[in-house]
Amino acid sequence: MQTDQPPELTPSLRDAREAKGLTLRAAAHMSGIDPGHLSKVERGEKQLSLEALYRLALVVDLDELASHLKPLLPHKSVA
Repeated sequence: MQTDQPPELTPSLRDAREAKGLTLRAAAHMSGIDPGHLSKVERGEKQLSLEALYRLALVVDLDELASHLKPLLPHKSVA
């Protein structure tokens, strides 16, 4: 996803996780994502499924992102 903002002004998943005080392993465990995969996601090397991104958004309190993703998920995926 491209933005017009410089990278330092664009909040990242890592920033959100760290602001919440979570280690990568803790956030991965809480969201059901493999820690190695989440590390690669944070470095921009891999992507998450919508379901995994939704779970991670809930874990790190990205409520606006979660609310945008929720309607796109199958009903059984939404907690």
